[in-house]
Amino acid sequence: MLRKSEEWCVEAIWGKIACVSWGDPGNSPVLMVHGHMDTAATFIPIVQHLPDNYYYVAIDLPGHGKSDPFPVGPLVSQAHHMMAIHLVIQHLKCDAFVYMAHSSGVIIGILYNYIFPHRISKMVNLDPPPPLSVSCFQDYSPDIWYQYFYDDYYENYSRWEVERSKEYTYEQAINLLVRSRKLSKEQSALVLSRTLVPVGNGKYRLSWEPSMKKVVAMPLTEEMIIKMATTNAPPMINIVASIDETIDTLKERGDRIMKILQVSIPVFIVVNVTGTHDIHITKPEEFVDKINDFLNSDKTKFLAKL
Repeated sequence: MLRKSEEWCVEAIWGKIACVSWGDPGNSPVLMVHGHMDTAATFIPIVQHLPDNYYYVAIDLPGHGKSDPFPVGPLVSQAHHMMAIHLVIQHLKCDAFVYMAHSSGVIIGILYNYIFPHRISKMVNLDPPPPLSVSCFQDYSPDIWYQYFYDDYYENYSRWEVERSKEYTYEQAINLLVRSRKLSKEQSALVLSRTLVPVGNGKYRLSWEPSMKKVVAMPLTEEMIIKMATTNAPPMINIVASIDETIDTLKERGDRIMKILQVSIPVFIVVNVTGTHDIHITKPEEFVDKINDFLNSDKTKFLAKL
């Protein structure tokens, strides 16, 4: 069981990328990438159950947790986050690594694998259907994509400064996550452990750069994202939550994409788990044995099972 963690950072031209790691740095690395408006802390519940023959590195994406944000002003895209990941991989000096990600982190991993093929040896995708579905702009025209991201971002630009200056009591901050993500108070405190910044008088601000709420998704059609995901695809295990809170049309799209990937990628394991999108925080013990089997088995054994 991995208990002791180490905090360190990678220097980028815009500031530091904060990392937390568990295990022996001499072991094969597993890079852990969180989802939308989250932090590396979300992997604390699951890492305690993972095999100790790997080196686990979780990062705070820029503008999240303890990482510095990108320069304020322009919109940030998923490609920016992919480059931050690449800098961490360069720092680790590894030719290959396992990629474990939750939600939108899965899309960043698919993009990374397409741009830098054969670096990711295996992928552990934590509830990929929602990000797969919302990343497609199949039913939208380019002007709607532009309006949703760019017009809204700049026409309401002043709101980001207002949000940066907001202060909360500890209870108020915890209750924000309890309401928005349906986590317990203990789970919410864990998620916020890398985010709360004391400002005095019992108040805190959140270190999340608020403009990260509007990270630009690449304008991909369903066909494009399937091509990206299936090109030079490494073996994948997908932990899928039973409760998908996206709208029905998106649920159908997510299911459809998953079925296509399952028949198109040689090793594409799907593990269905009862729960919501944050199952890696709320109940990792219910499926982590499947991840451990996947991590500790070679490709040919999985191919033999299919």
